[in-house]
Amino acid sequence: MTLALGVLLNAEYPVTELVALAQLSEALGYDQVWYTDIRLFRECYLGLAAIAANTRKIRLGPGVTDPYSRHPAVTASTICTLDEMCGGRALLGLGVGSTGFRELGIRAEHPVAALREAVTLIRRLLRGEEVTFQGKVISLAGGRLQFTPVRAEIPIYFATQGVRITELAGEVADGVMIANTAMPSAVDFYLDCVKRGTEKSRRPLQQVDVVLRFEMCIADNAADAEAVMRRRVAMRIAAGYGHWDYLERLGITLPEAFVEIAARRDLRAAADAGHLLPPEAVTRTVLAGDPAQVAGQLASAIRPGVSRLIVRPHAVPGGAVGDVLRRFVTDVVPRVGAATH
Repeated sequence: MTLALGVLLNAEYPVTELVALAQLSEALGYDQVWYTDIRLFRECYLGLAAIAANTRKIRLGPGVTDPYSRHPAVTASTICTLDEMCGGRALLGLGVGSTGFRELGIRAEHPVAALREAVTLIRRLLRGEEVTFQGKVISLAGGRLQFTPVRAEIPIYFATQGVRITELAGEVADGVMIANTAMPSAVDFYLDCVKRGTEKSRRPLQQVDVVLRFEMCIADNAADAEAVMRRRVAMRIAAGYGHWDYLERLGITLPEAFVEIAARRDLRAAADAGHLLPPEAVTRTVLAGDPAQVAGQLASAIRPGVSRLIVRPHAVPGGAVGDVLRRFVTDVVPRVGAATH
């Protein structure tokens, strides 16, 4: 398989474990590590700084930050500082966010405009410009970075399952991470969205790093892996209550009993109700099973135009996420390569 590989690590790990997982990822040949930026979890950029200080080659960035809880001018300063620390290996992931917004009183309004404005502002600041800007969401009055960045351009990725933001990624971003989409027709749908965006900016699709990003659990006992991911899928669906357009594209219909639980925004209760979800809620959104099953899911999902896979590992009880990362490289990737060729 010729696709590049990346890893997404959630801000649930103590810093020492986070660094060890990043080092393992580098040793296994993953070339990107993304670290979640979630309000009220461990601080994203401190974790990235620790990774930067303890790795040599792997590229790294927030996966993803948002233009609401962090002003894009502050993000520009921060990502340039990280780029300086790691010798020009930084990446910037942007999305509209949501987790923790209610607690902080943040309303994520005009998301497409917010991301477009954020990219415009960040790139101008990286080029050394003094920026006065008034957008729908973001404003800046005479802002300029007070130091010279290592690089005037840092790759910017969007993470999304939305149509308009996927199109915007094709228009203005360096990459797009399409989250939890393992159904071939849905992957084709998003690739068409990216293509429409590239046509607006008159550039080839090949200039956009199109990523399939999956949560994943691998175990010899496939049922154990599926049980872990069923709970995780249930929590994620409940957390996105009211924003379920992507489920329709995946042909997933939620039972009313689960919808009622999701409406309460009780994620623990939703996880416990994961058994209510139809099987396709797991098979079409995450990677779960033994290595052969996971390889089969990936082989059917990968389409021409996809250039990278990013995985967020989960372990079965008593297992280790490092082993999941290792098995993906040693046991799954060769099978996917054989199937796709």
